Amino acid sequence: MKVFAHRGSSLIWSENTLFAFNQANEYGATGFETDLCLSKDHEIILSHDDNLARFGQPDKTVSQLNREKIEIIKISSPDGKYTENMITLRTLLEAYPNKDYIFDCKISESMLFEKLRRLLEELRFHNRIWFLTWSRRAEEYVREFFPGYKFFPRSGRTKLWAFASILGLGRIFEPRRDLLSLPAYANGLKIFSKRQIESLESRRKIFLGYLINSHKDFDHCNLCGVQSCLTDRPDLILELSTER
Repeated sequence: MKVFAHRGSSLIWSENTLFAFNQANEYGATGFETDLCLSKDHEIILSHDDNLARFGQPDKTVSQLNREKIEIIKISSPDGKYTENMITLRTLLEAYPNKDYIFDCKISESMLFEKLRRLLEELRFHNRIWFLTWSRRAEEYVREFFPGYKFFPRSGRTKLWAFASILGLGRIFEPRRDLLSLPAYANGLKIFSKRQIESLESRRKIFLGYLINSHKDFDHCNLCGVQSCLTDRPDLILELSTER
């Protein structure tokens, strides 16, 4: 099973920091998922939110600060045990040029996609990259700047598909994409089935299970033959993969 570390691991370490990705790599994560924002000087910063209020710094906003000031900001892990500096996307890509990536593009500005294309061209980066966007405009920018790259359906379409899948109507409401994703469970109910995953694979579609953070989640993915997952617990999932 391909294992993508969600923000490095937002349940254990200081998310989207080099330390988090280093730890995920130590556990054998196949790829990394990270969030892309833009600083005031148009550097691509790894941050789930523009405002850093949930890290106890409500006065700091990524889009209003230059890279130099952002890189000295420290964020804590959920348990407060670790405190690490924020980083740019360049830092991560230079450290791990061979990982697969999922880029969660938090803004819908053409500048983000233009800067990203320039960065990847400069680094002569590979094309094993998937995109997650949050607006129709952002999807258009992916098509414009990264033709041929795969991207997930927007969240509303995925939620509709998830609900339909519970009712056994997944094929009817399946998004018209080659890259799809669903959680293993919602409110204790299984979302996808082995038959559904086999159908997707027979039609050469790529499926990603998310967020796979427990024994129960992993066992369901394993039973259904899911080949890729997104997790906040790469340590646990890779341990379970080895055991199975």
